[in-house]
Amino acid sequence: MVKITDLRFNACAYFYKLKNGYSISDKEIYQMLIDVTSSKMRNYLFNEQRKERPNGPKYSLRVFKEKPKMPGFIRVYDSNWREQKIGYYLFIEYRDYVAILRKNCVVPKDISFKLEHLDYDKLIALYADKKTEFKKLSMQNLDGSDHAMRFKSYEALDLKDNISPIGSSHYYIRSVNGNNGSERFTLTINASRINNSGSGYTLDAICDWVKETVDKIILDKRCVSDFLNIFAKPVKYVDVWNSLKPSSLLLLFGPIVTLHDDEGAQFYFIKEDRKVLIDDATFRRKIGMTLRCFEEVHYDDNEGKFSYYTGIDNCIEIKILKSGIKLINPEWNNIIIEGSIDGEHDGSLSEIINKYSLFNVYFSDTELIYSNRTLFKDTKLLSSAHHFLEVLKNRIEGSFSCEKYNESSPRGLNDWGGSSIFKYVESNFMQEYTYFICDDCGSEWADHIGISEGRVTFFVEKHKKSQDSASAFQDVVGQALKNLANLIPSESQLNEKRRKWIDNYETSNIPRFRSRRGNVDEAIHAYSGDSRSPIPMISVHS
Repeated sequence: MVKITDLRFNACAYFYKLKNGYSISDKEIYQMLIDVTSSKMRNYLFNEQRKERPNGPKYSLRVFKEKPKMPGFIRVYDSNWREQKIGYYLFIEYRDYVAILRKNCVVPKDISFKLEHLDYDKLIALYADKKTEFKKLSMQNLDGSDHAMRFKSYEALDLKDNISPIGSSHYYIRSVNGNNGSERFTLTINASRINNSGSGYTLDAICDWVKETVDKIILDKRCVSDFLNIFAKPVKYVDVWNSLKPSSLLLLFGPIVTLHDDEGAQFYFIKEDRKVLIDDATFRRKIGMTLRCFEEVHYDDNEGKFSYYTGIDNCIEIKILKSGIKLINPEWNNIIIEGSIDGEHDGSLSEIINKYSLFNVYFSDTELIYSNRTLFKDTKLLSSAHHFLEVLKNRIEGSFSCEKYNESSPRGLNDWGGSSIFKYVESNFMQEYTYFICDDCGSEWADHIGISEGRVTFFVEKHKKSQDSASAFQDVVGQALKNLANLIPSESQLNEKRRKWIDNYETSNIPRFRSRRGNVDEAIHAYSGDSRSPIPMISVHS
């Protein structure tokens, strides 16, 4: 006979916080268990309600059998080939938090209404510190333009060494997988799911793990890795919600298409209390209308609401509430989804869109974006300051009056100005390279290019009077980013450079090939060899 001590669980749960002012009664727990298993068989292996553990947590549990049914790939009935799944629903309460572990069932609506997801910033900081190794990362773009990359995924031994901070502030994290020493973890931010990659936990042990996790969430002792600070930052929504003015809307219907195409869920119109199956062509047409960004959100002064009109009788209202933003469209209420896996995405299209926050809202304050039930701020370069400070070195001795020369034209000049940036770079860096070339002006890759065996460096050189101008800094960074791909050029690109590099700089007498030994052909041959090297050393100096 199976005993409750024979059960084993993975340390993987959905964590929620009770909404302010809400509590859960014994009667509601009893009804919740009924709702979870309403479509299951009634003989349960275990049926426990609010059993209290000595250290604080209380758990409710049902282990059940599904009703036998034919698998989807067999289209005729045969009682000998029916399948029967076994599942469980474990509801653990501790302080004002709830952890749910489940298999082959969903959380009932009446209970989920009282629960809210963990804050993005609390969850993202739960396991991360300066020593954390980040193995996998899934991100979503805050950019709503039609040609923007919606999602990105990365995997490496440690992504801190692979992801550039430039541009990362346009993305927020959806899930992250990493190591803290021997401890492995996975956080699925949009689902508020924590996986500690542990298995074989007894019921008592899983309650202890939930308690430890909640205590850590409440303590909120953050030591966030600098790596996570390069991404978009959450903003406290309740502080600014009543001043938000939407300017555009993006619907993220990819998950809806997946339900239809991959999971085989059925979509129905409700017409005069009848369900009418939506055929593939109609589904494509209706979903295709919403796979883009809607601009020119309309504000109705009389009713005080924001709307986007997609047609004469089709209006999407953007409802800004103190608890979050939801979309309202009467037509979505008349589209019903049935047959999703475990029934998790069954319901009206309107319910699914708002439950899973399948939209981005953009505002007149262009730095703010509402996505995944969170208000984000694009932190741009500011969040990456520590990364730049790590590599910025003050090697400047003396002052500069110009970038290349003081004259308005280089006509007839034999060398760069004595107090120029170009002169300084050549005097201080050229001796480190076998070949040194001035590529400035025209189709330039950099102002100077240094080439040695196994090493290619681009030098970006600017001179401005400002001391701490953000735009001047972005000017340098932007030029370097624009030409990163040219660090490993094709043979044809290098051959095109030959004509330029054997000549003088514009109308001056200053040769572009600056080295005292070798020639352009040898430099191109060396550059070509570096490009084919399996581990070339490439860098940018600004």
